[in-house]
Amino acid sequence: MMKKSLSALALAGMMVPGFAGAQGLSYNYVEGGLALYPSADNNQDFVGLDANGRFAVTEDVFVLGGFQYLTDDIDYTSFHVGGGYRFAIDPSTDLWGGLTIEYQEFDWPGSQGLGGGSFDDTSLGVRGGVRHRLNQDLELSGELRLVTGDLDYVGFRGSVQYFLRQDLGLVGSVDVFDGNLGLIGGARFSF
Repeated sequence: MMKKSLSALALAGMMVPGFAGAQGLSYNYVEGGLALYPSADNNQDFVGLDANGRFAVTEDVFVLGGFQYLTDDIDYTSFHVGGGYRFAIDPSTDLWGGLTIEYQEFDWPGSQGLGGGSFDDTSLGVRGGVRHRLNQDLELSGELRLVTGDLDYVGFRGSVQYFLRQDLGLVGSVDVFDGNLGLIGGARFSF
């Protein structure tokens, strides 16, 4: 009896890593990196930090959030938090959509006798996208976002993740928001 129990336990143990790997797309991760948004008119070349993450509440429902701080002569800060739902197309491809609360702030210093200032806005956002695990080493994703309010914009981000391990990857993104092109590089830790 003991031998059968150990055999069953060993078989179950071998299946668990295979099951975790077969899921393909993790909705439990934190990601961070450096962002560069060079200006087309050479007025502002924003450089800063970009971070985001997701936490699965159920198999299909997740919480999402993100933070971005960019600086040059003007500082730009944004963060968002909300909820989303994933629609599994197949084991390696998901469509997803979500609603967020978005905060954006611009700060600028005073110069030549003129005072500095700031402007901020809190509004609703709609985000959605597609994620596809191409193979065990690469994941491709695209995200479209619509942010409402006084600082409204439409943005798109295309990303690729190269997995160093199942739970750790290098991420590169091209981001366009309000007509500004940005490049983001960093790492993702999945848990």
